[in-house]
Amino acid sequence: MKANTRINDEGIKEKQCTKCGKWFPETTEYFYMRNKNKPELGYTSECKKCLIKRSFEVTKKNPERRKQYLRKVNAKPKRKQDLRDWTKKRRHKGYYEQYYLKNQNKFKKYNKRRRLKNHEISEEEWLACKKYFNNSCAYCGLPQEKHLIKRKGKIINIDLHKEHVDNQGSNYLNNCVPSCYICNSLKSTHTLDEFYNINNPNFTQERYNKIIQWITTDYKQFINK
Repeated sequence: MKANTRINDEGIKEKQCTKCGKWFPETTEYFYMRNKNKPELGYTSECKKCLIKRSFEVTKKNPERRKQYLRKVNAKPKRKQDLRDWTKKRRHKGYYEQYYLKNQNKFKKYNKRRRLKNHEISEEEWLACKKYFNNSCAYCGLPQEKHLIKRKGKIINIDLHKEHVDNQGSNYLNNCVPSCYICNSLKSTHTLDEFYNINNPNFTQERYNKIIQWITTDYKQFINK
């Protein structure tokens, strides 16, 4: 038996964490497996709490390295699909609606700030903009008919939001895309690339390219002169 393992009085095999020095049962409740596909490699030398703490400290000191790691991991097709499924599951469970109800004051302040920056586009231009994006959110693809929100105890269908792609940009058609209220709120004051990249579970290169195509070129054919 290794020096950092022992059998306690109850006959349970224990392992000593090399970080905190405490003894814990040598199980997945207290330690991570070195490799889930190769259980013969055993458990990590540090307990879960110490490993998580150390990981957090490393991430805090090296935020860019963490971002690069996430970009690499989230770029994998399976990971991207898992994130989409996770988001869809949370949406169907009503997580976002519950979050809205619990943070209504926060949303009121946010909406008040947004009202000070309204788009100056005609109804015809707005309809053309929505049609260009298939009457769906430009970011996550949620269709207009499924854009639901709970108000006064009732679930109602609301219009997609006029979203400023560049929060500091113009109020005209060249800076407007349709967005669901969730994506609109999450994007907030972030730039397009800060919000909509491979770390976003709803990201697709096709939708990103379409947004860029719209705000740089295609919007021009729909401007009312």
